[in-house]
Amino acid sequence: MVYQLFIILFLSFSVIQAQNTDVPHLKSFTMMSDNDQFSQTIHPLNNTIDFSFDDVKGTQDTYYYKIVHCQIDWKPSDLPSSYYIQGFDNFQINQFENSFGTLQNYTHYTFTIPNENTVITKSGNYLIQILNDDDDIVCQRKLILHEQKSTATIRISESRDLSDFNNKQATSLIINAENLAINYPDEELKTFVFQNGDLQIRTPFLKPTFIQGKTYTYRPTNKTEFFAGNEFYYFDNNEILRNSRYVAKSYRQDQEFHSVLFPKKSREGSIYTYNPDINGNFLIRNHQSTNTGTEAEYSMVHFALKNETHLNNKNLYVYGAFNNFQFSEENKLKLDETQTYLTAAIFLKQGFYNYDFVSYENGVIDKTVVSGSHFETENNYEVLVYFQPINSIYYDVVGYGVANSKEQREN
Repeated sequence: MVYQLFIILFLSFSVIQAQNTDVPHLKSFTMMSDNDQFSQTIHPLNNTIDFSFDDVKGTQDTYYYKIVHCQIDWKPSDLPSSYYIQGFDNFQINQFENSFGTLQNYTHYTFTIPNENTVITKSGNYLIQILNDDDDIVCQRKLILHEQKSTATIRISESRDLSDFNNKQATSLIINAENLAINYPDEELKTFVFQNGDLQIRTPFLKPTFIQGKTYTYRPTNKTEFFAGNEFYYFDNNEILRNSRYVAKSYRQDQEFHSVLFPKKSREGSIYTYNPDINGNFLIRNHQSTNTGTEAEYSMVHFALKNETHLNNKNLYVYGAFNNFQFSEENKLKLDETQTYLTAAIFLKQGFYNYDFVSYENGVIDKTVVSGSHFETENNYEVLVYFQPINSIYYDVVGYGVANSKEQREN
């Protein structure tokens, strides 16, 4: 009953957008800047960001990138592109290369922003859209560019909710905005916290509980608590035909590699066990190659979850950053012929992947149905601070912070 109440509350404050899922033949989209090891949604405004994706048709089709400025709720804004871009907001992607020595032919596309044709000049919310020759959107990602005009510190603690004390983690914030002329903080300042890089699992916009000068304190409430979930499952198939701890079987069939993962069973109700993970992210890699962009193989990865009574009639998905936490037919679990396992087969590039099995019903993600929830779980929490003065027409992103639950507990 408590969880049902949480779901109702969550729906009341989360901005649930209809998902634009990628077309099936575009894979492995990443956004990285500087020395990032993993693909990220949030970057400093002036960083150089490298974008890449693969077209597994391998036909060297023509694609364009388009940059769309968005309001704080991710609806496209009415600002002219000249207000936030120096140059062009829509340009052909001219850097591409065919795969080399791989069983699966694909074309690897890359572009960088800023470049000689496009410079983004304002912090804020952006959609990076990939368009084909017919101007159809075939892939879309959120990009948030921030400036550090304020400092945002996250603290993580146990839940104040005694009924869910062992399942939740509470967050609190301190924002120092000495460099901002804030006159009406409730209207001009917007901030929220989200979990493990997924902007769908977030708080509502929060209001400060205490203000002292230019320091804004946000104390823990039921709105700033998260179900902690469980550690992500993972697998590594960087050696494409080698079995490993989590890959039960690898084989080639005709013109396709297959990686069969060991079946999992529900962890709901089980004792917590710490397993280091990368909080849902992924890393493209092939130890036998120096250029994973064009030399890493693709494999059909077979996921399996043991069918159990409490999972009946649930819409369950394989969940992770590998497909931008999208929910599509490709990563939806379906009952196999024996009715013993719920399965999905997803075409993925060689590498190290985190994933989980989650329920997705009426726009709400529930990670507890399959994996349970434990306050000991290691999670990343990130905060974004938006600022729009009364006389301004858009929100700047003026602060960003990140904290890790395990590191805070150990300290």
